Amino acid sequence: MCRTVILTVFMVASVFDAQAQSGTNSVYSAYGIGDVQLRDYNGYSAMGGLGVALPSVTTLNDLNPASYGSMPFSRMRLELSFGGKSVRYSSGTQNIAAGDFTVQKAAMGFSLFRNWGTAFGIRRYSNVEYLTSGNRYLQGTSAKLTSTIEGNGGLYEYYLANGLTIKKHLSLGVSIGLLSGSVNRKESFLTAVDEGITVDKNSHYSNAIVRTGAQYKFTTGGLRWIAGATWQPGVSLQKLEDNVIADLAGNTLVEENARSTQFEYPSTWSAGLTMQRSYWKFGMDYITQNWNKVNYQGANFRTTTSGNIAAGVSYSKPRKTLFGTIDGPSYSFGFNRDLSYLVIDGQQVRSWAFTGGVSLPSATGFYHYHFALKAGQRGTNFYPLVKENFFEFNCNISLASILYRGGRKYD
Repeated sequence: MCRTVILTVFMVASVFDAQAQSGTNSVYSAYGIGDVQLRDYNGYSAMGGLGVALPSVTTLNDLNPASYGSMPFSRMRLELSFGGKSVRYSSGTQNIAAGDFTVQKAAMGFSLFRNWGTAFGIRRYSNVEYLTSGNRYLQGTSAKLTSTIEGNGGLYEYYLANGLTIKKHLSLGVSIGLLSGSVNRKESFLTAVDEGITVDKNSHYSNAIVRTGAQYKFTTGGLRWIAGATWQPGVSLQKLEDNVIADLAGNTLVEENARSTQFEYPSTWSAGLTMQRSYWKFGMDYITQNWNKVNYQGANFRTTTSGNIAAGVSYSKPRKTLFGTIDGPSYSFGFNRDLSYLVIDGQQVRSWAFTGGVSLPSATGFYHYHFALKAGQRGTNFYPLVKENFFEFNCNISLASILYRGGRKYD
């Protein structure tokens, strides 16, 4: 028990520590609340990030809270996901490389009653990390100023989810969470040698979110199927904004604190289907957000309905050990295609990626180590877009144990 508590504390602390380890530089994260992570960081990452129609058996699948209804009875599971990313950015005039390492998710799940699972945790919901430079002109003059804009931050989701299986086939679930985090933007102007001003804009977002889900299991011939769907209603995020204008020495010239506004975050829905035959598993799902309804737009950009499709396949053959029949190694491959909500100068930002990986169970079958690789491309190098060629590595450690179910019984 002591080791469990220590591990849990370490997992949660690691997530907060990850905020200081950002290193990527994506201009696409400069909009709204940043790069939103529509896919969960779990053991299915190598299958293209599937999860809408997959259960929570060897991993905690927060993409669909209904999956927790499939958790093994009297089982507790601790999970930690972390990974690294290497990106090369190219435009018409520049070619830059950057890297990043972050803890993406820490969660704990358990099943105290048959067909009912509960999970809670924290995961990275969005990421902001960019640096741009250029020239600005003073209004009404021909004076040119050198400008540098730097952004960082992002939002985290703190959630509690429950899933219940009804009469073996239907599972329903709900996840209640808190979205919270800050997006920081700093613009620096050089007016002369060793002279200039900085404009700091720090925005803190927060509000509760609710995600509901359903999964239905059925068989046709020798095939086992799971159909799944989720829905998350739109929400008005409370936005508290601090604005500070200062000189390079740090002296405050103008200050405005706690300016309260709202940021409309759109509804999200998804649908998916997986099929299993013998040792093979195939799946596909789709996630979309209705950004058209919130009408978020600005200079040279607008938003549109987004779409993210994933498809994957895995192979796993059970093996017999001294502890009984347990899962064997699982080999997975997948594909992911994303149509972003961003339309910049009339061009919608698009991305694609291939995934692959392996899941290795321990000798007892209680521990699972999931490793995934992802390689792909986002955007183009035609102005004003930037092409990002990226390579990601993800590791998900999922540790399970049997819960205490009562003391010794006497006749």
